[in-house]
Amino acid sequence: AAGKPVLGICVGMQALMARSEENNGVDCLGVFDGQVTFFGELQSDTGGRLKVPHMGWNQVRQGMAHPMWAGIADNTRFYFVHSYCVTGLADEEVAGRCDYGLSFAAAATRKNVFAVQFHPEKSADAGLTLLENFLRWRP
Repeated sequence: AAGKPVLGICVGMQALMARSEENNGVDCLGVFDGQVTFFGELQSDTGGRLKVPHMGWNQVRQGMAHPMWAGIADNTRFYFVHSYCVTGLADEEVAGRCDYGLSFAAAATRKNVFAVQFHPEKSADAGLTLLENFLRWRP
């Protein structure tokens, strides 16, 4: 896949990280230096525990201009269903953020890789636009 466009979706984004807490801790592919962290061990910005799984429509704040965001407004809602989130990414790799009691990386990018924690296939028109953008993307 070197040089070819790669799209990671949900657990596909998580698999691209260095390490995951899932299954008592596992090494991942290491494309990004991020970690996959269980929501149930995290607390919200106000100190309460987060409900697991995180499920539903949430806004994504775009962290940068990127061809994958073409035709998608900042703060558009996408559909999420997950119990783990990515932490520890470099700022320049965070393509989008979501707030669920705390801020977490909802999209990551580096060179020919773009990955999202949400499900574009379940995210109505915005999700279809993102998938169409992937088909046209030439990194």
